[in-house]
Amino acid sequence: MPHKYLLSISSKLAFGALVLTAQPAEATQPLAEFLAGARSQSFDAREQEATIRQRDWEAEAARGRLLPSFLARGTYTHNQYGAELAPGTFPGQTESLTLTPQNQLDATFQLDIPLVDLASHSRFVQSKHLAKATQLGRETTATDLERAVTQAYYTFIGAAALKHAAERSLKIANENLEYVTTRSQLGAATELDRERAISNVERSKQDLTDAQLISITAGRNLQTLSGLTASPVSEYPVDDLRQEASLESWMANQDTPYDRVQKELSLAAQAAKKASARALLPTLSASAQERISNATGFTGQAASYTLSAMLSWRLDYGTYSTAQAQAAAADVQTIQAERTRRNVADTIFEAYHRVEASIAKSRSARAEAESAQKAAQLSMDRYQAGAVTQLDVTQSQRDAFQADASRIKADADLAYARVLLRIAAGKPATVPPSTSKSIPVSSETSTPASSPEVQHSTPSTPPADPVDKPLPTP
Repeated sequence: MPHKYLLSISSKLAFGALVLTAQPAEATQPLAEFLAGARSQSFDAREQEATIRQRDWEAEAARGRLLPSFLARGTYTHNQYGAELAPGTFPGQTESLTLTPQNQLDATFQLDIPLVDLASHSRFVQSKHLAKATQLGRETTATDLERAVTQAYYTFIGAAALKHAAERSLKIANENLEYVTTRSQLGAATELDRERAISNVERSKQDLTDAQLISITAGRNLQTLSGLTASPVSEYPVDDLRQEASLESWMANQDTPYDRVQKELSLAAQAAKKASARALLPTLSASAQERISNATGFTGQAASYTLSAMLSWRLDYGTYSTAQAQAAAADVQTIQAERTRRNVADTIFEAYHRVEASIAKSRSARAEAESAQKAAQLSMDRYQAGAVTQLDVTQSQRDAFQADASRIKADADLAYARVLLRIAAGKPATVPPSTSKSIPVSSETSTPASSPEVQHSTPSTPPADPVDKPLPTP
């Protein structure tokens, strides 16, 4: 199999199952475990949680501007000259009045209460919607992670399947070489046959090396995304090739995480528009202040309070322009929400038809793999009978491996497409168990060539498609 072909397989979304001799074995962790790990340990999830805390406190800061505020201030002032009025300066004055003490002490306690500030109230509403949108963004982040983890998961499983297929192909090539060498020693095979068998072995080694590299890098990617180390793979899902429910039933859902986030962002944009417009309106506030000082002045009282109410109205072109800009921003957000809805619908549409196409490709790939394995066996039988050359044998073995690799890719594309459809529609990122079965795989699968010196058995062929319950309606 050419190196370029192997690389093209690794670049695809996922891999599927390869049928080998059944033997009891343990499978790697379920997809749900990697998804749960990604939600709590991935960099994106942790960053999203920190952003949520930031937005929550920004909302609280906006709330604080609507609540009363308290100020306490103490001041010490040294004056070069003090000023006092002696007793009797004014009629009836019996005590001295300190106008300016040389060492002056002041304590001020002030309470400010905003009474009417519509602009600040709208900004608070805006901040609440932004905070909620960020919280809902946790779901969109999880959705993106689910896509990435699912892709890495099926790539890892398929890479292991490809590795097993490469090991099996190498074993068959080695046994073919052993058989041809024995025939050559007996004078029944040519040196050309032996060199072709050697070439086939070396190419199979390259296939195995490429498959091992794909497996290693896929496992690393899965660990980076989920924080979990995948255990060795030895079981692979086999889809039952059932059709999904109707496209209309999938498209009907318009309450996906992306839709909910856009709804909150639209409400925030509308609140920002109101805040900018209300900035042109007057504001009303009240203030209460208590002052304690040794500069008693003419009252002769160390402590005194003041109450005030303030009506403020500011008109300027900058405020008006900001209001118009926020109105335009609200229109932009409306368009973005419409685009997001269309993108979600397009994603569901594409994923649905990708499932349909993958079902057809997987069914065809399974038939191709079965026929290629039978052809490999027939070519060996005919070579033993002297009816074909060793070139036909090695080519049929290469064709069988390529067919197995195509089946792996097709089955995995289907598995990933089913999960992607559910993610796009806002459903749990798992395929119901009724849609697939698992088959155990072991690398202990030999197919020795049959001859008076070496035994040969027919490679195992894919079983018939399993029949399970139909898929539930989403």
